[in-house]
Amino acid sequence: MTQAKVQQEILQCYRNVFLNTPDGRVILNDLMKASGLFQINGVTDSDELQHRTGSMDMVRRIISILALDEDKIINMTLNLDEGDNDDG
Repeated sequence: MTQAKVQQEILQCYRNVFLNTPDGRVILNDLMKASGLFQINGVTDSDELQHRTGSMDMVRRIISILALDEDKIINMTLNLDEGDNDDG
């Protein structure tokens, strides 16, 4: 199998996991929140800053692989957050 074919297969797996299942969308949303992607860091010690930067880089990589633009990310986050408040 060529490198390009392997890479295409990996990209499709990311899409299958994070975009084509409700659980995957929930996990991606949780990763974005947990990494601090939507937070302003302010004054933080070096170890915490390095940890957050690494976490954000991983989430940004997933977002890049999925080819999500800013609007899709915001809509995904808002839709899942609204579901969190659903009592039924």
